Amino acid sequence: MHKILIVEDDSDLKDLITHTLGPAYNYSWAADLKSAQQEISKGALDLIILDVHLPDGNGFQFFSYLLNDSNFQHIPVIFLTATDSLSDKVLGLSLGAEDYITKPFQPAELKARIEMRLKKYDQLRKREQIIRSGQLELNLTSQKAYSVVGNEKVNLALTALETKLLALFMSNDDQVFARSQILDKIWGSNTFLSDRGIDSHVYSLRKKMGAHGSYIQSVYGEGYRFSTKDAIGLKKQTKIKEK
Repeated sequence: MHKILIVEDDSDLKDLITHTLGPAYNYSWAADLKSAQQEISKGALDLIILDVHLPDGNGFQFFSYLLNDSNFQHIPVIFLTATDSLSDKVLGLSLGAEDYITKPFQPAELKARIEMRLKKYDQLRKREQIIRSGQLELNLTSQKAYSVVGNEKVNLALTALETKLLALFMSNDDQVFARSQILDKIWGSNTFLSDRGIDSHVYSLRKKMGAHGSYIQSVYGEGYRFSTKDAIGLKKQTKIKEK
């Protein structure tokens, strides 16, 4: 079910929007920009309906600021505002908004526009290469990894190398990799890196994964594997798949 954030200080208008769209969506509401930023930081949003004039700031400036927020990127935004001048419409669309609707609005038109934008967003996500395992999500298209717990989606802020390392593990669930194999696949066979150096990179990745760091398991005498299963009994001998 899609989740929509409504950033609107008029509670009656918020109720009208949710009534118009119906029970097919999950909703969160922010009456000001501070609350909106808190909701966006939780992740797991599919669309934002944003007013321009809010108690603590301007929706245009807020939108510009959030374009650099990894939790916000790629989320479609529709401005819904009484600000109806041509220059403001051009500004909103040029910033990257998916649509600009002025108040008062026709409920049926609003619903149709939102359904169209969400359909487009779903099609875009289908074209992206996404790996999910346990409570982790790795987007190979945007090169971003997330912790996903309930409705909260948090960017792990991995480096390019850490993302590549996580992609290797998540793409080969339960397969044990010797350190020599990790070296070859991540750095290349012509690169020298000690076992301790590889361990250091794995440690850094695990640390950024937080509670999910246990997914990367040390296999005694062999190397590492990625598994969302219980991490008990890691001394179990597992045959390394040579490629």
